[in-house]
Amino acid sequence: MSNGTLYIIASPIGNLEDITLRALRVLRESAGRVYCEDTRQTRKLLDHYGISLHARSLHAHSSDARIQEALDELQGGTSIAYLTDSGTPGISDPGARLVEHARAAGIPVVPVPGPSALAALLSVAGFAGKTVVFTGFLSKREGRMRRELERYREFEAVIVMYESPYRIKRLLSLVHSVFPSSMVAIGREMTKLHEEIITGTSREVMTGLESLTARGEFTVAVWNRPSDEIPEEPWDDRD
Repeated sequence: MSNGTLYIIASPIGNLEDITLRALRVLRESAGRVYCEDTRQTRKLLDHYGISLHARSLHAHSSDARIQEALDELQGGTSIAYLTDSGTPGISDPGARLVEHARAAGIPVVPVPGPSALAALLSVAGFAGKTVVFTGFLSKREGRMRRELERYREFEAVIVMYESPYRIKRLLSLVHSVFPSSMVAIGREMTKLHEEIITGTSREVMTGLESLTARGEFTVAVWNRPSDEIPEEPWDDRD
């Protein structure tokens, strides 16, 4: 019996209409099972399009046994669709674990591209830099977060990071300290009803920090040009 195929499907980052026609066709015609980061989120998408596939969770804290369960199904000839909560799997989420094991087992892995918060923000930022550095989520600890940002200061690039609403103001304060002359773009709740795109200099962003709505998921892009950057003041390194 031949192996099934693992389809890595990009899901909407907010607006359910952003799913691709190809993704819907794969879910309806090719996949026999769905594995996903959160079955509740994926069920909303499947129900919206009348797709009755059973969904099983496979997230960052899933056991090796759950990975093996998916591999067994694939090796038994069942094709699987993997979806994250939003955006493209394998980018700052647990999809990479499943892909790694599937490739090691000789199972075909097929990308079904689509929405990505990273690409969505870059498309409206207006930054002309050709090099992009993606950090994912930085450390939760303030001192380490600053050190991570300082390491990126040497790159002439657009640096893109994800952040939660609980730490966004702290991140933007550190961005202003480390990149005081850079242009910054912030995407909040992208593609959703309350979508907000904010662009400006690091100083301008800092000036409006108190009025920033700290709700929803954030994507932040910093257009770093090292010759322009001089840290404003020493930092008391705290972990």
